Amino acid sequence: MFQAPKRTSDFTPPPTEIDVDERYIFKLVKLTDKGVSEWADPAKGEDFHDIDWTFQVARAETKAPIFNADGSPWEYIDNTTSKIGKNPKNGMVAKARLWIEAYLGHSVETDEITADTPNQLIGKFASGFFENKEIQARDGSVYTRLKILKLSPYKAGAPAEPRPAPPPPAPEPEPVAAAAQADIPF
Repeated sequence: MFQAPKRTSDFTPPPTEIDVDERYIFKLVKLTDKGVSEWADPAKGEDFHDIDWTFQVARAETKAPIFNADGSPWEYIDNTTSKIGKNPKNGMVAKARLWIEAYLGHSVETDEITADTPNQLIGKFASGFFENKEIQARDGSVYTRLKILKLSPYKAGAPAEPRPAPPPPAPEPEPVAAAAQADIPF
């Protein structure tokens, strides 16, 4: 009567304090090849795979990691396909390629992405934002899922956000009697 799921889920719900307007640091901890994608069409000779990207996440402003309720580091999993194309006609770029470029810190040519690329990415950092995205399930129901909106190269030591504009200069104080030397704290 009931059909067993085709794939188990290792989904961990996001902590409630995730703010989609805040920038985060994403440390890549694992890449998992999930096999040939269900979207690959063998009739067209397509054999691309689904890839799970596992991240540990920290707030960019404070660099404080985000933890699960049990105190362990929260691991967020998002996915891409193994496609790394760049379409010169319409400018579309595969999500996996954009993420690879964010972790390497520069744009790459297709021949630079090799079998060793995953080893080069593990343990590296990128910065980015989350979004709450409506997803339609196969049964037609719609649900909201936390997804990565965009990843950019992370520069250690650089400010994560643009600095706010300096405050306007304070108005000139009214002239008063000069302070005695003992009133100056340094």
